[in-house]
Amino acid sequence: MSLRIAVVHNFYRSENASGENLSVLDEVDGLRERGWDVELIGSDSDAIGSGAIPLHELPLRPIYSRRSIERVRDTLRRFRPHVALVENLFPLHSPAVIRTFRSAGVPVAAGVRSYRMNCVRSTMYRDGADCRACLGSRLNLPAVRHGCYQDSPLRSVPMAASLRLHRSTFRSVDAFLAVSEFVRDSLIDLGFDPERIRVRPNFVVDPGRPEHADHGDGFFFAGRLTEDKGVAEMIEAWVASEAWRSSTLRVAGSGPLEHLVRASAEHRVEPLGLLPHDEALRRVESSAVTVVPSIWPEPFGRGVIEAAARGRPALVTRTGGISDLVVDGETGWVADRTVAGLTAAFRRAANEPDLASFGMAARRRFTERYTREVSLGILEDTLRSIAERGIPLEGD
Repeated sequence: MSLRIAVVHNFYRSENASGENLSVLDEVDGLRERGWDVELIGSDSDAIGSGAIPLHELPLRPIYSRRSIERVRDTLRRFRPHVALVENLFPLHSPAVIRTFRSAGVPVAAGVRSYRMNCVRSTMYRDGADCRACLGSRLNLPAVRHGCYQDSPLRSVPMAASLRLHRSTFRSVDAFLAVSEFVRDSLIDLGFDPERIRVRPNFVVDPGRPEHADHGDGFFFAGRLTEDKGVAEMIEAWVASEAWRSSTLRVAGSGPLEHLVRASAEHRVEPLGLLPHDEALRRVESSAVTVVPSIWPEPFGRGVIEAAARGRPALVTRTGGISDLVVDGETGWVADRTVAGLTAAFRRAANEPDLASFGMAARRRFTERYTREVSLGILEDTLRSIAERGIPLEGD
């Protein structure tokens, strides 16, 4: 029997290169290929400020989105899903959609690719350091005080209120699909039932075994040029390592730290600007090493597995779920998230005489853990298991 699934996702702004947006679209396509009937209930943050959404509605959307509830109810009547998968719900959907599905007897799985269920900023990172200030707060007041949502105390109020009011809503979810072991451990620390949590990494499409025999040229970074991405530390470490004497660091992206990149041309730092995703992947393939130097606890690192799929190792920091993707000294290099740590890692990578073997090992790890088949297998198994516990729908 073909199963029906409703997928709910709030797409991030198009100006931000979002790995989560790509991952959600990938899983929708993957489920359809496996015979699932999928209805995507999407909202788009690009609509904010365009006039498409009345201003008076925006503060209420994170708490109770009437429009999203109406769309879910329409889907329940017309599409009659066996199971629902909720991804990012903020700010235009709200956790109230979970209750709507469950009140209709439809079990719910939640993809967990961020810390949004407990953190208004969704990063557990603030002012250059890890942050757990709201974990002991009943009303998430630290988030409001620090203006954690869009750097605005006023705009942080509805987000903080939503997380407070919907704590029990999140706990009603039937299954959580954590993107990494780090995220799984974070959920357990919050008191979620470990038996309901499965680790299901993101996947990227396998481009096939690399045809090239060389190991590429230079180092490559792609991402937002912001403080949390470790851009400043990366540039300083690159200069200190003196890897630039024999190699080039190419940087793709845009953001407030773009001036640091442009100011480092004399040390063979080459700014590429914001590249289309396909062009960025071609750059990954032609480079020797992909660099992911984040200093915030990223839940996952899509760029790391995109490189591994193409037989390229990665240099990453020891933070969040990123370091789980790399075996230090085998499929890449794992550095402390400091200038000193990155400096040492750049030197190790630049002086590695056998980069090809690192790339081959990275490729093997990718095929074992991060392919579409592996990831979709976990997703499908989880969805089927909770769908079987749901209330049979009339006519099935």
